[in-house]
Amino acid sequence: MNIKEIKNLLIDLKQNICDDYRCSDDPDDGVPGMVVTIATKDGNEWGYQTGDNSYSGACYFYPKWSVIYLYRDSNCLELARDTVNELRDMIASD
Repeated sequence: MNIKEIKNLLIDLKQNICDDYRCSDDPDDGVPGMVVTIATKDGNEWGYQTGDNSYSGACYFYPKWSVIYLYRDSNCLELARDTVNELRDMIASD
C-alpha cells in the first residue's frame, strides 16, 4: 500500500460518483459523494470497499481501517496521503 496506489484508486472511484450517491444518510446531505474504506493488516496487503461498511465487505479481512469521504472535488493525493499515514500510524502502534 502506498500513496500512489491509493490516489489512483480514488481517482478511478471519483469518476463513478453518481448524482444520487451520498456519504451519509442525512436528508440534508445534498452533495454527491462516496464513502471509501481502505484496510490493511501490515501495510503490504490491503483492500477497499465502497459504501456502507457496517456488515460485510472486502475490508473485514483486515484489522486496520481508514474511512474516506470522497467527493467529486476531492483532492485525491491529499486524501491518499492522509489515509496511508493514518494506517501506517496504526500499524506502528502495535
